[in-house]
Amino acid sequence: MRKEKLILKSLTMNNFATFVNQEINFSEGFNVIVGETGSGKSLILDALQLIFGTRADKKIIRKNEEFATVEAVFMCSHPEIKAYFNDLGHPFSEDEILIKRIITSEGSSKAYLNFQQCSLQTLTTISKRYVDLVGQFDNQKLLSEDYQMALLDDYSEKSQETLEFQTLYKNLSLLESQLIELVEMNKTKSQRKDYLEFQISELEKVNPSAQEEESLIAKKSQILDHQKKAESFTEANYILSESNNSILTLINKFDLQTSRYDLLSNEESELLADAKELLSDLSFSISKKLDFEHDDEELQEIIEKLDSYQKLKRKFNVETQELESIYNNFKEEHLLLENSDIEVKKLTEKINSVKELCWTKANALHSSRKEFSKKLSIELTKKVRKLRMSGATIKVELEETKTLSKNGISKISFNAETNSGEGFFKVKEIASGGELSRILLSLRQILSKADTVSVFLFDEIDTGIGGETAISIGKALEEVSTASQVIAITHLPQIAKFSKTLIDVSKKEEKNRTYSYTSEVDTREREQYIRDMAQL
Repeated sequence: MRKEKLILKSLTMNNFATFVNQEINFSEGFNVIVGETGSGKSLILDALQLIFGTRADKKIIRKNEEFATVEAVFMCSHPEIKAYFNDLGHPFSEDEILIKRIITSEGSSKAYLNFQQCSLQTLTTISKRYVDLVGQFDNQKLLSEDYQMALLDDYSEKSQETLEFQTLYKNLSLLESQLIELVEMNKTKSQRKDYLEFQISELEKVNPSAQEEESLIAKKSQILDHQKKAESFTEANYILSESNNSILTLINKFDLQTSRYDLLSNEESELLADAKELLSDLSFSISKKLDFEHDDEELQEIIEKLDSYQKLKRKFNVETQELESIYNNFKEEHLLLENSDIEVKKLTEKINSVKELCWTKANALHSSRKEFSKKLSIELTKKVRKLRMSGATIKVELEETKTLSKNGISKISFNAETNSGEGFFKVKEIASGGELSRILLSLRQILSKADTVSVFLFDEIDTGIGGETAISIGKALEEVSTASQVIAITHLPQIAKFSKTLIDVSKKEEKNRTYSYTSEVDTREREQYIRDMAQL
């Protein structure tokens, strides 16, 4: 398996336009799809575009069917790609990545990645990383200046230096944002400090702590429980000794009556005396438990503190734990404002230091890029001219910017002169789709080994060409396929003969319905098949 690459193993289409139930198997190298005009070749590309995240149109569903499905299986064993899919939240096992789209006649569409439903954006993200489509006037990646810069860095083997610079530049941007915030904060420093001091003062009185609040609530419950017990003791003591008809009062009356007439024996009198003494001791013991004045004072303090907690929680609309954070944040901001002038100075010095390092790295990168852009220009020109653009010249030009950006101080432009003396234009502004396709194909020949793109789809690359030019393009596509999987749609035998896998698309009419079929051309039949193509 090539470095950090995946390959399309198969594509299955059900009820997809003229395809009823069709599976197409692809090889790892150069795959060519051929067939008569209108046979369904372009439908295969449409199906692949659905796999890569384009929006679905219910018109693609075969007539009288309720839904259509497209399913693709990719093969990959590289740990970097597995880690990438894990990070996306769609891991795969046994080296197979499965993507499926379902389109219903009601117009709804669902996408699945490795048996989990996913968004179209996820599929688009994957396709931007691993797939590229080249057709007449159509390209997803290579016309982007950011991507061109990344390819130049890959070509010059400076990707690591670029990554280091971008990390440093990101840090610089973050520091500059912090400085802007600090400077803005200083503009309203006085008013903000007054506000913070008021809030801190209010919070400081409580010094909020979730642990303390829980302890206060528990203590409050304990005191209230003690008071309930005290009330019960008061009532018990009232019955025992405090009321006019208390137990001890009645016993004393009983003692007087029995003593007056000497009604009790000595033993009974002693028992009565013992009972009076025990009840008096009990009354005294209960009386000592009735002093809960201290509990009242403590309870009032607790209630007031808990009430302060409730007021603050209502004010800030948070729970106590968040009150702690607010309190700490206010104090930190207040401290920052107190020292803001010092912080601005420190931050400015740090920014200047990081910026100086960024400029040093950006200048080094730009010098290296300038050198390699000339080499790439020469190599691209050679490749393009081999594709029968004899008067064409490619220039990868770098302009030095006056300000730093994520690309350093380099602004890239891929320019081409397709005919000698006619002047250079940006590649993306070239009018001829055929010329554009050949320039992009040349780029892929040179850069595909360094690129993360794994699958290249070429549509209409043979428009307006033939003869030796077609042979040159066939050779170029074969070269690209040594580093990445290539799938091309063509009607030219000069291109088809370079394929590793040749897929024929045909259509038939059965019972007034059109059906499209695909079949791999057998190795023994290839030569005759290609000769027949030449005679059409």
